[in-house]
Amino acid sequence: MSIPDNKLEEGRVPEQNPAEKQTEAKFPGPNPFDFIEQAEKQAKEYALGTDEAEEPAPSSPAEKALLPIALLLAVLFDRLVAAQGDSEHLKIFYGAFGLCYLGAFYLFFWKRLNLKRNPVSWYLGIGAAALCVWNFVRYGIEGAVPPSHHDNAQYTFITALVIPGVLIIHALWSTRAYSFKNPEGMAIAWLDVFLRYPFLGLPAMKKAARSLFNKANLPIAKRVLAGVLIAGLLLLVIVPLLMGADSVFSYYLSKLAASLNFVSLFWHTILVMLFFVLLYSFLWNIGFAGHKSMRIPEAWSIDSLISAIVMGSIILVYALFCLVQFTYLFAGTGLPAGMTYSDYAREGFAQTVAVCSINLLIFGLFLRFVAPNAVRTALLSGLLALTAVMLVSGGVRLNLYIAAYGMTWLRLLSAWFIVYLGAVILLCGAQPLRKKKIPIAAICFLMLLAWYAALGYLNPDGFIAAYNNHFFPDGVPMSGRR
Repeated sequence: MSIPDNKLEEGRVPEQNPAEKQTEAKFPGPNPFDFIEQAEKQAKEYALGTDEAEEPAPSSPAEKALLPIALLLAVLFDRLVAAQGDSEHLKIFYGAFGLCYLGAFYLFFWKRLNLKRNPVSWYLGIGAAALCVWNFVRYGIEGAVPPSHHDNAQYTFITALVIPGVLIIHALWSTRAYSFKNPEGMAIAWLDVFLRYPFLGLPAMKKAARSLFNKANLPIAKRVLAGVLIAGLLLLVIVPLLMGADSVFSYYLSKLAASLNFVSLFWHTILVMLFFVLLYSFLWNIGFAGHKSMRIPEAWSIDSLISAIVMGSIILVYALFCLVQFTYLFAGTGLPAGMTYSDYAREGFAQTVAVCSINLLIFGLFLRFVAPNAVRTALLSGLLALTAVMLVSGGVRLNLYIAAYGMTWLRLLSAWFIVYLGAVILLCGAQPLRKKKIPIAAICFLMLLAWYAALGYLNPDGFIAAYNNHFFPDGVPMSGRR
């Protein structure tokens, strides 16, 4: 039996356009957006469940136990932080809440995540706790520290933003799903906490809450409700009698009733419930959702020729800049007419430090996405050498400026950061000399956490005051107070 030609043509796979073949050949390897599609697919599975599962699995005892823990932390946040308003003791209670969260986290996940054998998690936890404790040290025990330790407003504000970020990284690292060699996976997961984590745990939270009122627990719930109603009716009779029996008791009870603000109570209740939902969802994702570290595909690479042109151009400009530094700053050659060294320093150190930071970021990107070869090694080594010269230039400029106008918070922070960048440059310089790769990004972050915490315990405002009193006994010049 023969098949008509038109049928054969209908079933025949059409030949591909040669232009399309050439286009496909230019982009070998996996789709660079696969990790985004995987994240969307994972979100749908968590939020909607799979079609194959007819009945969702019952909530585990740990998932149910997480409900009161999240609720207790939400109430603590409201009482210790939100209820303080603009109180001068807000920072103390903010640090206290951070310590309460860390304690609850370790108690609940100690066995589940095997935190005992996770040294990096301990390092991050201790770092976060040190920043929380600093809020107590900031005020200090009365008479134990000088009054200058009671300010540090800039460091306090930055620390209030740093603590939640460190706690999030600490929780993510505790899952053991991330590696030092995959910093982009941790970065994507950190963003995921804000984009998807608030929603991924909602189905699990609903299921855990509903399980508390299933048929087996319904008699207990009814008995609890009956007990509350009976107690309420009895108190309505007993309390007025007690108030009539004792005037002092009546005074304090009346004062308590008059102090109740039902509008404020309503908004605080809303805040507690909102924080309760977000915290449960976050902790459920950490302990129960399962994690898969996302990694940017190897197909994401920078062409060697493009990288050489870009890096060569940057190095040429930096070489000219460093030549000027050796001429006017290091060698002491006279400056152009009308320019003093203090003005020359003031206009340059911040920009120089910013450029050094960008250079180290470029170094990391090229080290990660450019194929290893002799040209890459030479260019990266040249970039590091010039960056070191620029960093020394920024340090010299800053020293001249401080000598002329005194120490301030921004100048102390810049000096502290210059020392940190110097340590990072030494670490990056050791990378090409080793056969085994160093996880530079992860080590730099861990160093930065310790560096920042140490700055707080230095007592910035106390150090600034002592420095200026020693070198400027007659007062800091007016232009140096900015």
